[in-house]
Parts: sequence; C-alpha cells; structure tokens
Amino acid sequence: MMQQLELNLWGSLEAAAQVPQTADLRSLCQVLERTLEGQALTDQLAIAGNAMVQLSEVYADRAAGMIEAWERRYQPQEPVIDLDDCADLLVQSLSLDVSDLFEAPEPVAYPVNRKGAERTGSIVGEVAKADLLDWIEETCVEIPPDRATVEQGILNLAHDENVQETIAAIAAYLAEKGGSYLIKLREELPMNLVDLWLGLLLGNFILMQRSRFYDVEGIWVKV
Repeated sequence: MMQQLELNLWGSLEAAAQVPQTADLRSLCQVLERTLEGQALTDQLAIAGNAMVQLSEVYADRAAGMIEAWERRYQPQEPVIDLDDCADLLVQSLSLDVSDLFEAPEPVAYPVNRKGAERTGSIVGEVAKADLLDWIEETCVEIPPDRATVEQGILNLAHDENVQETIAAIAAYLAEKGGSYLIKLREELPMNLVDLWLGLLLGNFILMQRSRFYDVEGIWVKV
C-alpha cells in the first residue's frame, strides 16, 4: 500500500513538471502528506525532501512562464534581420508616372441662384449616460502592470497564509539553539513535515550534510 502511494506521488510530480502552469500544487501537497503517513521518520524526511525539491522546481517553472508571458505582452521585441547580404534583392527606389491613365474630370455646372443649406439648429444632441460610459470603456487604453506588481503576484503564488508563520517559528528556534539537526527540529516544532520543508526552502535557511551523503540524520540546519 505504501509503495503504491509513493509511486502515485512520483507520478503526480512528474506530470506536474510537464505542465507547471496548470498543476494543482495544493493537491500535490495533500498526496505527499498521505504518502508520509505511517512511514518511519527517516523515510518521511527522505521522501519529503525529494518531493519538496520537485515542487520547488514546479514553482520556479510556473514563475518563469508567467514572467515570460508578461514580457511577451508588455515588452515585445521585433526580430532583428541583417539585410546586408540581401541588398541585391531589394529595390532601392521606384517611380512610375500614371498621369496619362486618368482622364481630367468634367466640370460640373451649378445653378447661378443656388440657395444655401438651411440651418435647423445645433447638431449637438443628448447622449444617454449608459451609452457614454460604454464608449469610454471601449476607448480606454489598458495600462500594463509594472514589473514589481507581476513579481509580487508570483511570490504570492508560492507563499500561503501559514508559510511566514512557519519560517518565523523555525528562525526563532534556531536563533535560540544556534542550529539543530533536521530530525531534532522535526521533533521539537509542532508542525507537519510538508510545512517544515516549505519553511526551510522558502526561508533561505542553511542546510549542511555532516555525515554520509543521503544520510537524513546528518543534516544540520542553521540560520
């Protein structure tokens, strides 16, 4: 059962990496939590660490795609073409006299006692307020958001309401202890493993390997 849950987790993460713009990241976190249930602590840390790395890559790919789409829309760049090698293929100037192809217009005879047009009043009329508002909305030019607004929106995608609280709790504990092994930190702080890894990754904490590579028990965390 646990092996099947783990296979489902890696399959979901691989699918999310293929289409990061439409991936449901919250559902992926829920799949991760179900996979970690009943696992040994060392296995939980290893699985969660690998999954958090892949989730971070999905976040990064989604953010890069949003920035690229913004730049294509609001900072378009036309292709630059070197025409030096194509000079012989281009016509530098061209003139053509077609005056002989047109006949002079025949004069139009107007009556001598022609009356001027009668003025019936002002051409200004009333316009309904709703019609005027519709016309203003149609003629308004869209003002593109500045880059800072777009980047802040991308950051808000990665930070939910609890991430800042998690980062603050980790920072306070490490400031008091001067550092801690990852397993000890997991045991001391009242939070699930997914939130702990998100706080460590997004809080710019320093993680050091003090024992063999891939040995979860030897990971040291400090501010």
